[in-house]
Amino acid sequence: MASYVLSVLLAIGSFAMSAALFIASAAFQKIVEIVVEKIANMCFPYLPSACWAMLPFNSESAIKRLQTALPRIRDGMSFAEELKMIDPSSSEWVRTWIEESRQAVDAAEDVLDELEYKRLKDMVKNRDEAGGSTSSKNSKTCTVSGDILKKLKKAVIRLDQVAAGLDRIHQHQQATDSKIRCSESHKDSRHETTAFLTERDVLGRDDEKNKIIGWLKRPTHAQVSSCGIVGLGGLGKTTLAQFACQEMRDSDYFDKIIWVCVSTEFSVRGITEKMLDGLRESRCSDKPLNVLQESLHAEISQKKILLVLDDVWEDEKREDWEQLIAPLRLAKQGSKILFTTRMESVAKLLSSVINTEHECLPLKDMGDEELGLIFGNYAFEGVNPSDYGDLRAIGNQVVRKLRGSPIAAKVIGKLLNSHMDQPFWRRISDHGSLINLDKAKDVMEVLKLSYYNLPADLQVCFRFCSIFPQDHEFDKKELIKMWMACGFIQQQSCQEERPEDIGENYFNLLLRKSFYEKSHSWHGERYVIHDLMHEVAKNVSNGECCRIASNDKSLNIPSSVRHAAVHESEIQKISHLENIRSLVITTSKKETGTDYFVLPSNVIRKSLRLLKIYGYRNCKLPKEINHLVHLRYLSIERKHLGCHEYLLPASIYELYHLQVLECAEASLKRSFSKITKTGITNLVRLRYMRFSEEIMRTICGVHRLTSLQELIFFVGKESGYRINELSTLNYLRHLTIYNTENIDNPVEARNANLLEKESLQSLYMGWTDNKDYDIDNTEQIIDNLQPPQNLRELTISGYKGQRSPVWLTVDEAPLKVSSLKLYRCLYLNNEPIFGKLPYLKVLCISHCPKIKKLPDLPFSLTKLRLTGVGLISLPNFPRVFEELTICSCHALKHIPIHAFRTCVSLKYLRIKYCSKLSSLPNLPLSLIIFEILSLGVSALPEYLGSPSSSVGPSTSIGGRLKSSLREVHIELCSNLTALNGFLEQDHVDFPALNKIFIAQCENLVQIPKDAFGKFESLTDLTIGNCPKLAAVEKQNTLVPSNLEKLSFKDCGELEVALKSRGIKKSTQRH
Repeated sequence: MASYVLSVLLAIGSFAMSAALFIASAAFQKIVEIVVEKIANMCFPYLPSACWAMLPFNSESAIKRLQTALPRIRDGMSFAEELKMIDPSSSEWVRTWIEESRQAVDAAEDVLDELEYKRLKDMVKNRDEAGGSTSSKNSKTCTVSGDILKKLKKAVIRLDQVAAGLDRIHQHQQATDSKIRCSESHKDSRHETTAFLTERDVLGRDDEKNKIIGWLKRPTHAQVSSCGIVGLGGLGKTTLAQFACQEMRDSDYFDKIIWVCVSTEFSVRGITEKMLDGLRESRCSDKPLNVLQESLHAEISQKKILLVLDDVWEDEKREDWEQLIAPLRLAKQGSKILFTTRMESVAKLLSSVINTEHECLPLKDMGDEELGLIFGNYAFEGVNPSDYGDLRAIGNQVVRKLRGSPIAAKVIGKLLNSHMDQPFWRRISDHGSLINLDKAKDVMEVLKLSYYNLPADLQVCFRFCSIFPQDHEFDKKELIKMWMACGFIQQQSCQEERPEDIGENYFNLLLRKSFYEKSHSWHGERYVIHDLMHEVAKNVSNGECCRIASNDKSLNIPSSVRHAAVHESEIQKISHLENIRSLVITTSKKETGTDYFVLPSNVIRKSLRLLKIYGYRNCKLPKEINHLVHLRYLSIERKHLGCHEYLLPASIYELYHLQVLECAEASLKRSFSKITKTGITNLVRLRYMRFSEEIMRTICGVHRLTSLQELIFFVGKESGYRINELSTLNYLRHLTIYNTENIDNPVEARNANLLEKESLQSLYMGWTDNKDYDIDNTEQIIDNLQPPQNLRELTISGYKGQRSPVWLTVDEAPLKVSSLKLYRCLYLNNEPIFGKLPYLKVLCISHCPKIKKLPDLPFSLTKLRLTGVGLISLPNFPRVFEELTICSCHALKHIPIHAFRTCVSLKYLRIKYCSKLSSLPNLPLSLIIFEILSLGVSALPEYLGSPSSSVGPSTSIGGRLKSSLREVHIELCSNLTALNGFLEQDHVDFPALNKIFIAQCENLVQIPKDAFGKFESLTDLTIGNCPKLAAVEKQNTLVPSNLEKLSFKDCGELEVALKSRGIKKSTQRH
């Protein structure tokens, strides 16, 4: 055995010397680095110590050689991909070499992973034999079997063989250098845009055209103002900017129009040179930047200019932007900057840099009617559309599938125009991706531009998303967990940042660059990928990722596929995938037969890192699941309510690499064996576990799961369930503690060691209501459950103390919480409820009836929600305050009339069931929603400010005020006699008010003196059960002409007046 081990180590030494030559595609550049680092830092310590005496070199020198090789590896890493693009004749063998490289790296990773698995297994075994806990830092060495050593040697030899393929690549390198340079030059010019329209007409964007031209011609006192056209690739941003240039050129409105195509390479010098080139014929690129900017200043100092910056990507280098814009501030008053970008972050940055008037025009997907104009313009070019009725019908189907993309309409229209026959059009319409990528490369080239400008780490994360269906809603946290499991988020040994934090940075960058969009879903915060971007993901992941739906006719699934999603009915189509690493299985409801989906043993591949099963059936896993020694992520979900039974064998507790285990609705009786109580604690790498409350209560000894990031913990009286189980879990980010009443004394509470959990972000502490408490003991216990200062979210529920915990009221070294929620703290009454919390943004207090007074609110507070609180009055609100919700505060009598005086950002005001509240404070013009229900008010408040004194950004031309109000809801206010106040102020306009609801105000007599006709944007008006309403003067317009929905009932004389004018009780227009 010793001689065999020696041969393996010699092979590793050989690899250390040849690693400098190993090159792979950019997509797995960092993976190679990690593998090399693991060989250096992991492999040697695991091998038997007796072998070291036989080594011709020591581990330290081997590690140094490997580390020296890494920079040279990085330098050559992307050349293979470049060669494939530049020299098409080489693409096949380069693709083969890249696949062989990937397989070699995968094999090396697997061997190292098995070594680590063996160590973890031995560690758990030793821990159980010792009857206690064993740190993961112990047991650095383990007994290595001959099989693993054979695999290790084979993996290293395979890496050497792949590296030998570099000779052929290097032969091409010098020969292709000039081609690459030419290609780069060609690529730059190909994507460069100009100020001249390339389209015959700008179709389908009339509103946007009018807004841009209106902004360009609008007088301004600002020296320079800006407007950004923001939208996804292919929506027509550049075309709109070109149109604007043409219009301004024809009108002579500006002295000079300068067009600069910025693209991804942001350079102050380069852009300044292009601006000068646009102003004069001579070039001066060899001069210093200072001289260039002086020349620019001289050219524009007495001119009103329009600068158009097309395709801007830079959203971070604020100092560079400041330097670029500096000369433009000296242009003639009224100069303007129009720019196009895919990223809102660019618009925000440029707005803050210019720091004067700024507007943003978000460019949305086109409607089918507008898009049809563009599509028809190209699809029926040179023919009479009336002669092709059959094709027009198919064309309408195509337009609906293009999902609002003008560039797709143009390219697909041109494609179809080349074959004016029904079979071809129908084939294109029925095509899975709609777009024939071989013949319509323009679409993908435009959309791929964003992708190819991503770092390699982000590219692979985005490609992975192609296994999910179009319009799939992604949960950010779950997606990041999947990325981690697949190995996309690689940490160098020197990195302290959590992989979750790295993943979040990845996701946020992809979101910022429009690879994801926020979804307005009732599920909470979700994200989707734009349809055409999803097509990009599928295109660039071909051969690496695949999705097989039910009844899919796909026959050839490449053996190179690493990540797959498959319907259960097609699962045998992936049985040949030896290297699969991610498997997502969807199940369907069965009308007959068993309701269990049983995972076939022939698709259980040892290489799997991720296994997710979800759908409409219960699930049964085979006992062979423990063969998945590399598995990091196991999730089983059932979509609909009912009996959720997941039959999980006890062998899952041998998956020592597991980081995520989720079976949220599993039934305790059938799903888990008796080993459940302690078996889960074998999973020492577990970071997330999600089960039903029934199961979470049974898990014993969680102190062993030291890698946990989130935990729901039920405090018990028995050993293994007491609060001191939390003492070792110092990496927790989110902690929920139930049954806190089971903590016996303050000393036990201190043993939870919460203060030392420096990574803790959110904390929930809950007491149940079903027993009496020793108030003094309870107060001392919560004092000793002190969280770290960096805590961001704190919720306390059911607490029975009379005072707040000491650590919440001290002003020295206060908590950095941004959210504080107090629920059902029935006896809490001593002041202050909290001290200085300088970062607090959200404060929610619910069913705390003995709280009579709030302290001064922090300057950072944006949201306050009060329900069932014993407050008599409220303090003034800070400048950044945005939302106030008050409900069932029956003692509340007073809110200061100037409570909102400094609130320039208040958007939502909702006050309900506060019958003693007789007046409301004056309102800021920023308010969007005004809702009152069952109050004692007799009059409505007025707006703050006047024609001579108003809130700056809401003042419109001519000294009038512009309200931001959209909705008004007034109900069950029996003392209210008139809809006066802010609704009938003469100097206020309501351009956004679209909904008014008035109901059950039994003493309401007067509506606004100008009735509702002055609210020109009003589309929805409801008035009900207000029997004393008086009629209005005949000359007044009762309702605006564009009203879409009107409902009135039991409205006294007003109802008679409405009927006399031919207005029906219930009217709805579409």
